[in-house]
Amino acid sequence: MTSSPLAHKSTTAPAPLQVLIVGEDPRRSPLEKHLSQISRWALSWHWQPRGIPIESADLLILFSPQAAIQPWLDPIAAYGLPTIAITAAPLPEPLGLVRIPPEELSPFSLELAFRAILQEKSLGAPFSNGDTARPWISTHLLQTHLQLTTILVKFSQALLRPQSTLDMALGILGRHLQMERITILQWHWDQTGKIGAPPSILEQWSHDGSPPCRKKVADFPLLWWQALLDLGEVTAIADRADHPELKEPLEFLDVKAFLGLPMCDNQGNHWGQLIFTGQHPRPQAWSALELQTLKMAAELLHHYLMRTATQRELESSEALYAGIITHSAEAIFLVRVQPPSDSAHGSESLSEFIFEMVNPTYCDKMGVYPRQIIGKSPQAAFQEHLAQQLCDSFQGCLEIGETLLFEEVLNLPDSTQIWRTCLIPIRDRQGHIQQIQGSARDVTEERQLELTKMRYNRHQHMLASLTLKILRSWDMNKMLSTTVQELRKTLQADRVIFWEMLNGEVGEVTAEAACPDVSSMLHQRFPAEAFNRGDFDLFRQGELQTCIDVEAAKFPPAHDAMLREHGVIAYAVLPVLVSALDDLEGEPHLKGLICVQQCHFPQVWSADELHLLRQLINQICIALNQAELIQRQRHYTEELARSNQELEQFAYVASHDLQEPLQLVANYAQLLVRRNGDRLDDRSQRYLHHITTGTHKMQEQIQDLLRYSRLNTRQNPLEKVSMAACLHQAIANIKLKLKRAQVQLHYPAILPEVLGDASQLQSLWQNLLSNAIKYRGDRQPEITISATQTAHHWQFKVQDNGIGIDPQHQQRIFQIFQRLHTQEEYPGTGIGLAICQRIVKIHGGEIWVESQPGQGAAFYFTLPITTIPDKP
Repeated sequence: MTSSPLAHKSTTAPAPLQVLIVGEDPRRSPLEKHLSQISRWALSWHWQPRGIPIESADLLILFSPQAAIQPWLDPIAAYGLPTIAITAAPLPEPLGLVRIPPEELSPFSLELAFRAILQEKSLGAPFSNGDTARPWISTHLLQTHLQLTTILVKFSQALLRPQSTLDMALGILGRHLQMERITILQWHWDQTGKIGAPPSILEQWSHDGSPPCRKKVADFPLLWWQALLDLGEVTAIADRADHPELKEPLEFLDVKAFLGLPMCDNQGNHWGQLIFTGQHPRPQAWSALELQTLKMAAELLHHYLMRTATQRELESSEALYAGIITHSAEAIFLVRVQPPSDSAHGSESLSEFIFEMVNPTYCDKMGVYPRQIIGKSPQAAFQEHLAQQLCDSFQGCLEIGETLLFEEVLNLPDSTQIWRTCLIPIRDRQGHIQQIQGSARDVTEERQLELTKMRYNRHQHMLASLTLKILRSWDMNKMLSTTVQELRKTLQADRVIFWEMLNGEVGEVTAEAACPDVSSMLHQRFPAEAFNRGDFDLFRQGELQTCIDVEAAKFPPAHDAMLREHGVIAYAVLPVLVSALDDLEGEPHLKGLICVQQCHFPQVWSADELHLLRQLINQICIALNQAELIQRQRHYTEELARSNQELEQFAYVASHDLQEPLQLVANYAQLLVRRNGDRLDDRSQRYLHHITTGTHKMQEQIQDLLRYSRLNTRQNPLEKVSMAACLHQAIANIKLKLKRAQVQLHYPAILPEVLGDASQLQSLWQNLLSNAIKYRGDRQPEITISATQTAHHWQFKVQDNGIGIDPQHQQRIFQIFQRLHTQEEYPGTGIGLAICQRIVKIHGGEIWVESQPGQGAAFYFTLPITTIPDKP
């Protein structure tokens, strides 16, 4: 026979049990198969289809899944055998039978039924038909109490046994109660005393070892948990069919038997719940003795859980503390203080210090193993000077009696380190210092970084100061002179020179700063070989060169001769690279060399000095390039200004000188027409017409050109001007044009005042209005003027409804003598908008147009908003 999941495991042989099956034939059902799987008892069974009397047996099974059971009830009651009824029909009350519905028939349900009906009988004692008096009932309570007490003792021992687990302890209760699952829940209450969140599953035991049903518990509605708890302190449901009000929650949990016992904390608060569940109904209700025993088990469980949680927290804290100490980057140690011995007396008596604990970092820093230091004094573990230093610091903490924080320099066997140490005295209950806890951090690198940062800041300040002094003048000669002087002061050099290359082979010393007792090299010419020690091309790559001691070095003859002739003992040479002005994106070329020379003693050039020199030479190269560019720019600016002035003067003179001959031609042509016009043929008259028309157009162009040139040559001082007044004067000047073209003109009554030239601004308005009238197209012209204020400018707008301008020509129209139409289409000189642009630029503004062909044009111009003082 196979073992049942809930089969009781025992080393003794199972007790025999005779089972008599009455009713329907079990051979066509799984009943016999299920009986063969029960191993708690040595079962033997046979089937009695019909007949009375019933044969002798220890237990009776009424197998009637479909048929009526009434014919068997009287014989069963008469013989008094423990009976299990497998039937779908309800049993009359009270009868004392254990009923198993056919759909729930299984080895597990059969074993639970056997246990239920046999619990009043001592194990192994068979029934007999004549045992109606049942003498064993008198010992029932005593045996039950003894059995429950034994279970509780085993349960408590399992909780206390180190090698046992909580799952093993819960298994003891589960197997005794024949329950399929035991769950320990912890409640989460809200402020109103209701369940505020799904409970936490702390542990769950199952008879088949299945995993905890956490999702089902989490999805269980809180109202259902509250309903189960509202049944009372102990929730005992032997069969969910007896509690229809709880059918839905119990079906959700898929249980038919439910027992919930409270778990309370030390203050009596409902902390959690110990829940026993089964998928089959319990044959009978839990007895008071069982419930009392399980309450005690729940109390033991709570104590166990609290003790385990506390122990875990303590272990976690200890592990965390140990981990912090073990893996800490700081050196941590603990020293025991031993008072002076009795033989020591007087003021010179000192305490003795013994190491009790050191972490790996302390051992690594001090260069020892833990066994070499723990239990020993500093004198026994370290060298004398180091031990004395440690003892002095410990003694200082002991005498002060408070936390001591200080920095110390330790001369360790492998290196010298700077430690930031903290010593904390630990006192006993009487206030005596018994131990000193210490921690130290190696701050050597931190201090070195601080020193490096200080040196860097000092050099940066020095570099900034040198750069400012060099850049005070953009004259290259003055810059080079300032450079060599400041370098000599900064580096305390004997001589600093700048050797400027004149061509690829020869150069001249053009700047020098030297001590009075060294010879001068200023204005002397030296070939490139005098500075070439075999790697001259490195200068073209921006590399500097140094020499600590010329006497100890071997150089090429030309270089060595130059050094010895001028008494150079040590030097540093910095190349000055500048970009070619005709090829700014090309490779920089070598302009010259800055030589820092010592003539009295060798010089060891530190890394900081070399770094400073490299940064300085970069700044010098940038400054020299900028100085040369500025000089070129100034030269070009001056040349451009001179050229523009000459050009404007030429235009003015040329225009003025052309007036007289043109006027002479025009006068004679008109005289010829008046005197001989009627005697000339048509061709001659046409020629004379072309002459007069051409001279008239040329005179207009000359007048416009004169006006254009006078904008720069004859400028009046800017003063407070009303743009409205300028506009009104412009309108008055072209009043006849406006009337002939029937222009609808719209403009604001108030326009701002600006700083400007009234005549020029009047000309600006007049040109823009005339331009709008000229290019009006076939529609009645409409011109709208407006003004808006921006952050820094007044923006004026002249909008028309004329023929418009193609965007690709909108920049071209502001150029002088540029026209988009022929004279026959729209006559003019093509200089009006150029004059407008010149006037706006003179006043510090901008002018532009926005337009599309056939949609009119909007001319915008801006004038600065400035504070205009009133005229006195």
